[in-house]
Parts: sequence; structure tokens; C-alpha cells
Amino acid sequence: MKKVLILNGSPSGDQGNCAAFIAKIRKLDKTLTYDVVHLAKSSVSSTLKKKIAACDSVIFVTGTYWDSWGSPMQRLLEEITDMEATPAIMGKPCAVMVLMHSVGGKSVLSRLQGVLSTMGFLIPPMSGMVYSLVSDIALKNKNTHVKDFWQIEDAELILENLKAAMAMKVAWTTWPVDKKDPRRKWFKA
Repeated sequence: MKKVLILNGSPSGDQGNCAAFIAKIRKLDKTLTYDVVHLAKSSVSSTLKKKIAACDSVIFVTGTYWDSWGSPMQRLLEEITDMEATPAIMGKPCAVMVLMHSVGGKSVLSRLQGVLSTMGFLIPPMSGMVYSLVSDIALKNKNTHVKDFWQIEDAELILENLKAAMAMKVAWTTWPVDKKDPRRKWFKA
């Protein structure tokens, strides 16, 4: 079975909407093995980096907070900078799932996919979605426009595309990345 690491970037950790959404996702495809890390309750340690390196794909889940992803997700991105263009993530398929109350989620989705792609993760087609409170309310009503809203079931398609991407074997090429110390001071007064 392929291993999928789900990283919950919500500040609410295992108690919020993202955690409930993740529980639903895990039920959609039983052919995959899931490991969930709630970043709000976890440090970005060598253990987490080893989990990222060892899994077959990663699903990044976050809420929308003032037009951005959650602070635990930001901390993760800052701490795994040293993994950029390394075999641990180079070409590793990933998906992004964003929750939001009403607005801002699509921007978060697009920007986060851009960051992940630049780091070296593989973004398969149709591997991102935004699920909102507004969609949830609309989907409970039988409106003729419901097919235009992302739905929980769209996560099944995302999982299928992740599985297809996990089956790919490509010899990716990387640009040179300065690995000495990404935090070293470069500005001199």
C-alpha cells in the first residue's frame, strides 16, 4: 500500500474543521495508508522530515486565515526549506486542500501549490481544492449550480490523481541550491 502523509496546517490542530475534513478524506480511499500530522501540536523535527522523505505522497491541508494558510503550515515551509530540490521531495506527488469560511481560499490554494512546486514537489493535474462554509450550505440545498462548487467527493478524484502520479517514475533535474545555511545573514549595514 502507498503511504500518504497528511499535514494539517490549521492552528486548531486535531480539534478544528481541517481535522474533521481529514477524517472524511481518510475514509474515501482504503487502498492507501494514511499518516496524519497536526502541525499545531508537532515540531518540525528530523522525525517529521524523515516522514516526508519516506512517504509516497503528501497532502497539505489548511484553513484560510487572513488570505493565507495557517501559521503552522508557514512554520513547516520555513523549516523544510533545506529539503528543497533534495531526493526527499523532488518529484514527490502532493495535493493541497484548503478550507475557508467564505473567501480567499482559491488564492491560498494557488500560492501554496506554487511554493510546493518550486520546492520540488510534483503537482498532478486536478490535485487541489477549496471547500468552504458557503459551499457546504449550498450543497445541502438542491440548487442547479451545485456542480460548480467543490465537493467532498472531489477529494476522491484528487486521491486518484495522486495514485497515478505515485506510479510515475521520472528522472527529474534540479537547479543548484545553496545548501550551506539558508538562514545565514546576507545583508550588511
